[in-house]
Amino acid sequence: MKKAGIGLAMVMAALIAAPMLLTAVPSPAAEDLKIALVVPLSGRWARQGQLKKMGAEMAIAEVNAQGGIKSLGGAKIVLREADAGDSVEKAVSAAQRALTREKISAGIGSWLSSFTLGVTEVAERLEVPWFTLSYADSITDRGFKYTFQSSPVSSAQAEQALEQLVEIAKRNNQPIKKAAIIGDNTAATVFFFKPLREKLLKAKGIEIVVDEIWTPPLADATAIVQKLRSTQPDVVFYGATNFPDSIQVLQKVKEFGVKSPIQGVGAWLVTPEYVKAVGPELLDSIKAVVAAHPLKGQDELVKRFKERTGEPFMTQDPLMSYAHVWIIKEAAERAKSTDPKAIRDAVAKLDLTSGPAANALAPGRIRYDDHGRRIGAIPIIVQWQGGEPFTVAPTELATRKLVWQAGR
Repeated sequence: MKKAGIGLAMVMAALIAAPMLLTAVPSPAAEDLKIALVVPLSGRWARQGQLKKMGAEMAIAEVNAQGGIKSLGGAKIVLREADAGDSVEKAVSAAQRALTREKISAGIGSWLSSFTLGVTEVAERLEVPWFTLSYADSITDRGFKYTFQSSPVSSAQAEQALEQLVEIAKRNNQPIKKAAIIGDNTAATVFFFKPLREKLLKAKGIEIVVDEIWTPPLADATAIVQKLRSTQPDVVFYGATNFPDSIQVLQKVKEFGVKSPIQGVGAWLVTPEYVKAVGPELLDSIKAVVAAHPLKGQDELVKRFKERTGEPFMTQDPLMSYAHVWIIKEAAERAKSTDPKAIRDAVAKLDLTSGPAANALAPGRIRYDDHGRRIGAIPIIVQWQGGEPFTVAPTELATRKLVWQAGR
């Protein structure tokens, strides 16, 4: 009986202690929100992919340092990168791997519009919301529900950029009468050049004197630049999307002494490598139309980026991926879920006028229409001055005044 009494006492003690043990068990850790980043990390467009990665990593570090996604119990954001390489096929394969290996809540990429067209096919099929800075109109012309395009589309950039250029030229008493179109046949460039060629330039009374398109890589820029020298256009619309091709053209421009003002198409033309390759003197006054660039009032953001990465300045690519991470974060907060469908639905309802994402992108508002295009997105004109690119238009957002130099 004594032994039985001891056994009963032990059981009773265990039962009494059980609630205390249960309350001491920690709650399950919040599920990480995983974002796929599919960008070129090798090949001709690798630099742009690296810059996009820098911007995403900076935003993720800030979100996680501020407590993660609060509605999900402090869930952290984790980046899953995949190399899109140098072809559409490689980009599609990278997206397929990234989105099927594990649960991905949202994706960002793929920089080049041609790549993005393929990658968003994968994301749509797997029902994962995808955010892109790629410009081509066709990206959001397909009726997709999971694609969100944060840049102004190429045709809108062409129209608005031409209006700004014509107005600036008139103010400087140097009207544009002749134009050249040169660039590769990647999707964003094609969609930018098409309205210029078909209607916009003609409507302004501007004659196209050179129209040269190539498939990357460019074998030899000599013949193209010789045409520029012989026709002396008042502006050159320039769309060589990868660094090797672009440098080859600019080196020939320097060699042949071509003085026509250059209007670039895209942020590929404003990376730091250009200063080393062709020198600040040739770059000065070259302009580029981009989807995003540091604006007036963003000094602190740029400072943080430079200190974190060691880059001499911030450009469209890291700025846009920085904004995309914050958009995804806000959507997850509102959805209270890491489920991609729930995040997609939350994004479709967003209307942000404050916070890191809205503050990063002009005109300071984040909302998307039924096609997935960001409403109110405007092109930014950037100009090289003193070896660094600065926002020069729209004027109210500019960090420097535009310098117009006819004949450069």
